[in-house]
Amino acid sequence: MTKKDTLSKLKQQEREIREDLIIDAARTVFGAKTYDKVSMQEIANAAGIAKSSIYTYFKNQEALFVEAAYRDTQRFISELETRLQEKDDTQKLDALIAHFLEYNTRNEVYWQMITRFSLYGEISGESSRKLDVVARRFMDLLDLVFSGATSEADKRLLSHTLFAALSGILIAFRKYPGRSEDQSLAHMQRVGRLIKAMFDVYLQQPDGTSTPQQPS
Repeated sequence: MTKKDTLSKLKQQEREIREDLIIDAARTVFGAKTYDKVSMQEIANAAGIAKSSIYTYFKNQEALFVEAAYRDTQRFISELETRLQEKDDTQKLDALIAHFLEYNTRNEVYWQMITRFSLYGEISGESSRKLDVVARRFMDLLDLVFSGATSEADKRLLSHTLFAALSGILIAFRKYPGRSEDQSLAHMQRVGRLIKAMFDVYLQQPDGTSTPQQPS
């Protein structure tokens, strides 16, 4: 390796370290406030750098948020994929529910950042497309656990229903008054198993692999 190559590699490593520093600071700030209440100055203060330095790596606050959310979601999905690969088809739904609830309970900043942005944030088409990539990857994993559905449309509707149910469990019980994090998680896992049992009943019906009729 030439001296020029070595210097180039060191510069790239320095850039990656700086980006990671900024993203870690952004996670903390985005997790504590709603997206629209966060300023780049607060993120700079948390990172211990000048605000102008952030713009060397991220063109604006939206780009920084999206990159932080994208990286964390990729990590969540990778861990979920590993867990599902270790299970046979009859165990995948149990494993998915358990991992979803545990990950979003143990990773406070990620959960706060995603839920607060879902409620209050608006992003551009370019940023939305980047997050859509990981969202679709996650939904594809959910589809895998519904292999008994008769069509792709059935699988996706079931996946959306499961995602909504699990998100609702977290919103309702994640910070349950008077309970520790472990106690809350144990309760949510029990509710999750009940949700799983309901899906099992639906899928085992003679016509249970058909999409439920929409109300007229």
